[in-house]
Amino acid sequence: MKIAREDFAKVIKIIEHYEPKIDKDFKIPLSEYEERYKKVWKELEARKIDMGFFFWYREMPGDGIYLTGYNPNIERASGVIAPGKRPMILAGPESGILSREVGLNLETNFVNEFSIPDEYYEGVERGDLGEVIANYVGKEIKKIGYLTSEDIIPYKFMNFLHTNFGAVEVVDASDILEELRYEKSEAEFKCMEQADIIACAAVRAMLAVAKPGMTESELAAVGDFTIKALGGCGYGFETIVNSADRCKTVIGPATNRVINEGELVQIGCSPSFEGYKGVCRRAFVMGERTPLQKEFFACMNEAYRRAEQELYNVCENNLPSNRIDLAARNYFHSQEINGRNMKQYHLYSTCHGTGLTECLEKMVITPTKEDPYGENVGIMLDLGCYGYPDPQICGGCVEDAFLKKGNKVYKVTDLPVDVQELVGKGM
Repeated sequence: MKIAREDFAKVIKIIEHYEPKIDKDFKIPLSEYEERYKKVWKELEARKIDMGFFFWYREMPGDGIYLTGYNPNIERASGVIAPGKRPMILAGPESGILSREVGLNLETNFVNEFSIPDEYYEGVERGDLGEVIANYVGKEIKKIGYLTSEDIIPYKFMNFLHTNFGAVEVVDASDILEELRYEKSEAEFKCMEQADIIACAAVRAMLAVAKPGMTESELAAVGDFTIKALGGCGYGFETIVNSADRCKTVIGPATNRVINEGELVQIGCSPSFEGYKGVCRRAFVMGERTPLQKEFFACMNEAYRRAEQELYNVCENNLPSNRIDLAARNYFHSQEINGRNMKQYHLYSTCHGTGLTECLEKMVITPTKEDPYGENVGIMLDLGCYGYPDPQICGGCVEDAFLKKGNKVYKVTDLPVDVQELVGKGM
């Protein structure tokens, strides 16, 4: 193992630096969940929907955590909500027990459909899914709205909604939670901010111990340790460490590949705090940069800085959101490295929404999308440059977290855009 005692001393100092900024006991107030229910009830009543159905699992947790505060582990889960009634959780008996820890006192029913397949549980009664839902609603169900996007709900459960309740109308109501989740409360902002601070600490810790001869997984372990030590619970994505030509994978998880002197490295993490995701991603070179690598980083970092400045401009002046992406894209179009125009390597859109998932939230910024931002939203500015056909510079990124409150934008990430000077250094 290449992680030595002096490396852990650096990590501990970084944790001690960031720990006073984290309130590990903070939770979304119970009153806020009750307000969420009222907003959902209002939408359901306006659309004459008797029951809303939502579905989630660990990698796609947004709708379920938003309404229940609970995220299943291994097992999947679903829930239903009817006008005037607090949600009911439908889960398997192993992970479903965890829902009690949340403290919302929601009715939870164990059903076969959400248990680990073919598992036997001594003394545990599992109800019939249709009967449990019918008893909860308590009246004839004429119209069902699915609150989670149909590309997330498995066919089995979508078919169940269409066939189990007789001549029922099933409608897409996924926009209800999408819109409610988009606009953030102060409590949500605090959770996101804490997750982002933890992400900064984890990336800083990985940079501090990085040295040739380490494996990617060893470096990722330092990030994971820092996340858990600071109160992070779960991840928006598995901690990223890629080196050499693996950097072209964009979000590849760490492997046991040894990182060598002179190689390109990209690292990133997405801690979860109370279900809300943070992020920090950076790239560097293990050792001295070659002239080609210096040129690459200068280009990528300038594109990021231009996008960041345009983000402030767009939010402060309520301008079309595509200006952020175009600021970076147009700059790349003006740049060449060894005769190759860099626009073709600006792989994906420059901004995306965030919250209960790291990137699967409204709204993604594209070159043509002119929609303005909402009032109070989370934003990840994610500038990636990938695909250059030379392993020295085949992929890199800068990703930071921002909170938009009204027309003001606050950057949470405290690391510099270029982190090369932090490699091997502690606080």
